[in-house]
Amino acid sequence: MKQYECSLVAMKRLLDAVGESHWSRWIGTCITAWHAKRDASHHLSAYRGIGSFNDIWICRANHHTLTEAQEPWANVLFTWLQSLCYFLAQHPNVSFDANTLSSAIGKHDSVLAAFVEGDKAPASIRGLAKASLELHGWRCLGCGHGETSSRDIETLIAQDVIPDRVFRSCELSTLDQLVDQVLACDMPELVILRRSLAVAAMECGVVLVDRDGWMSPCPNCGSGDTAVYRWRLMLNDGLRFEPADDNLPMRG
Repeated sequence: MKQYECSLVAMKRLLDAVGESHWSRWIGTCITAWHAKRDASHHLSAYRGIGSFNDIWICRANHHTLTEAQEPWANVLFTWLQSLCYFLAQHPNVSFDANTLSSAIGKHDSVLAAFVEGDKAPASIRGLAKASLELHGWRCLGCGHGETSSRDIETLIAQDVIPDRVFRSCELSTLDQLVDQVLACDMPELVILRRSLAVAAMECGVVLVDRDGWMSPCPNCGSGDTAVYRWRLMLNDGLRFEPADDNLPMRG
């Protein structure tokens, strides 16, 4: 089975698992078109315009059938499978190794970079992910109190580990198995990663909370001057976080 077909089969497996019936049928048609005519044009047409394949967000609020714990993993896996499918649809008869896929699609670039070859994409469209991983949360711009959630930590971990696994699984023709593994959160190293990142966040003064949604008012000083905030993960001298460069400035 060609890598392109394997990527479609894995994508359909994920969409079926979360109950995304419309796009699962679309991918099924892509598979049929490939079997019948070796034609990838139907898949490429899915990425055009409002309401296209680009607009899917997998979550319970959109009536998808998955748990809260699965949401960040399913979404990150979906975006990288999407990028892989799109890239391979442009080269449906070619097989690539994991390193070539990583270079062509781009591990820490915007998934949109895959559509113009990741390592050649202009900086202007590289905005959904950065060269360094970022932890999202909230911060009071007055007193500096910061918070993040377990879900945000989970998303950061997924953004780090999923791309390489997608590329490696594509090379080994095990993408369908990867879908099952990710949805089951069957990765033993996750326990250590979660603990290490939570400790690193707390050491830089970021409080771990269970609440989702905007932090307002500030639980420390009562101010309403709060904002979404990002901390960049630094890997030199152990794990630590520092404020990203594009945050709103502190007032104090």
